Amino acid sequence: MKQYSGKKIILFLSLITMIFSFSLSPSEISLKGSVHEDLSCLDCHSEKGSHFSYNDKETKEYTKKVNCQECHEDTYSLYITKDIHGIALVNGNKEAPNCQNCHGSHNILPISDSANRMSRKNQPDTCKNCHGKAEFNKSQGIFQRNMISKYKESVHYKAINVGKKGATCTDCHNHHNIQPSISADSTVRREGIMKMCSTCHKKEAENYIRSAHYKALEHGNYDVPTCTTCHGGHDMGSFKNQNSAKGNLSQQSVCINCHENERMMARYGLDTVPVRSYKKSYHGLARLGSLDVSALCSDCHDPHKAFPKTNPLSRVHKDNLVETCGQCHGKVSKNFAKSYSHYKLLDNPGTKIESLVKNIYIILIIAVIGGMILFISIIWLWAIRQKIKNQRKLKQIRRINKFERISHIVLITTFILLVITGFALKFPESFWAKTIYSVGLTELVRKITHRISAVLMVVDMLVFGFYIVLFKRGRGLLFEILPKKRDFTDFFKTITFLLKGNKRKLQPRYGVFNFGEKFEFWALIWGTVIMLISGMILWFPKLIPETWPSWVFSIAGIVHYFEAILATLAIIIWHFFFVIFHPDEYPMNTSWLTGYITEKEAKHRFEEDAIIKMKLANKKTKKEKNN
Repeated sequence: MKQYSGKKIILFLSLITMIFSFSLSPSEISLKGSVHEDLSCLDCHSEKGSHFSYNDKETKEYTKKVNCQECHEDTYSLYITKDIHGIALVNGNKEAPNCQNCHGSHNILPISDSANRMSRKNQPDTCKNCHGKAEFNKSQGIFQRNMISKYKESVHYKAINVGKKGATCTDCHNHHNIQPSISADSTVRREGIMKMCSTCHKKEAENYIRSAHYKALEHGNYDVPTCTTCHGGHDMGSFKNQNSAKGNLSQQSVCINCHENERMMARYGLDTVPVRSYKKSYHGLARLGSLDVSALCSDCHDPHKAFPKTNPLSRVHKDNLVETCGQCHGKVSKNFAKSYSHYKLLDNPGTKIESLVKNIYIILIIAVIGGMILFISIIWLWAIRQKIKNQRKLKQIRRINKFERISHIVLITTFILLVITGFALKFPESFWAKTIYSVGLTELVRKITHRISAVLMVVDMLVFGFYIVLFKRGRGLLFEILPKKRDFTDFFKTITFLLKGNKRKLQPRYGVFNFGEKFEFWALIWGTVIMLISGMILWFPKLIPETWPSWVFSIAGIVHYFEAILATLAIIIWHFFFVIFHPDEYPMNTSWLTGYITEKEAKHRFEEDAIIKMKLANKKTKKEKNN
């Protein structure tokens, strides 16, 4: 039999004892460094049990073993009688947190320890275990979303992160006595939130208590702002530290959100004149336009001491205006300070003079600019008549027949109506849309006009389609307007000519239709098909099969809108240039009116073969008419 030395036996027994002692004394390991380091296992895991009970066997066994009440009787009593979590726990809500969920079990560290679950920096992560779940919040009737992530972006948590003072979850919501916001004892109730904020922001709270806003709040007015109305809740921001343009604009929007609401202001005998006049003033225009430095609402009206202007303490009281304006403008006179006001009394002599000057200029602008437009229009129309008159004196070639001109006029008319009635819906606040709405273009009229114009355009395009298929001249036009290989060479020849200068030998001449005209024609066909399909989906959504995905409707709206923008810009920029503003065409290409171009123009633009084709097509047309 193998013999073991006494030393080995002692070592083996010591190892067994150590393992056995670990299994019996977790406090020596897991409680080390915790606030309960001096306690024994039985101080917590006794047979007295807990008042909490669940159907779940594992949880029930666990809660029987732990009883925090033995040492924390007052806190425990407060928690289960006042705290929304404790009350829910007692009533059998399994999702409600118990002591261990927030504070831990064996590893409860001192609150000053940065690793403590409820330390100022770790609180949001502890609360996140429940309130970071959208479904949980929804199930508990909590309507705010992303509370934890928003809080971590707030000025409070950012301050804590850098070792400064900042509010944590329990600073605002309390601890062991957390009440729902609707409760009269809640620290975040609308009427009492200012008191909670005053623990850190004493001066601001004192000023707010003296303001008109707080006086109204005391009387149960829920329209007036509180701390969180302006600064936010979990996403609390500091306007003081927001020197950026975006921050300043948001600061301004806080006031505008309420004071621009006509219905809300009317309830208290107020109006929206201050906001409307501010937006039209230099301060408002500079702020809303370039976001540059200019006066905000809070610069003239103290944000916390919101006194009416009749109050001697108000910054905009007549005796304080010079000082208020002087904050930005330096030393100013009383008249300068009075020159800026949201309101003008009707019996103010200055107002009558301002109104007179304004009306004179309005009449002057209408008369002068209107006269200019009228005179220029007469010159332009005269130039068109002269061009047509001069063309008739020369040899001409028919470019467009009567049917083609009529089709083109219908296309122009329906296109313009579609653009006006379509964009009037998309941009109802634009000055031109307001103008046509004011003269009787109701939504019903707009909608009917838009749809009739669309139908007429489609009919016009279909008739023209039959024309280019059934008639010989039409088939000839279709053949000529089909894309060909020479269009690419013509394009590069044109670019070369334009870049190298006016060398006659380099000037290209084209077929019956050049590459630009072909591009326009096929873009028109493509755009019409796209607008027709998307428009029909928007017009008759009930006809769309139920098997089609829902995004079809939103895609149809996007396509219809952006295709309309593309078509409108293409007509204004490309088509109008080549038929109106091109130096060779100004004041206008008149062939769409007369149907003719001169032989001189034809020789300048077309190659000889194209001119022969146009002449032959016209002869055939005349012969067909005679027959």
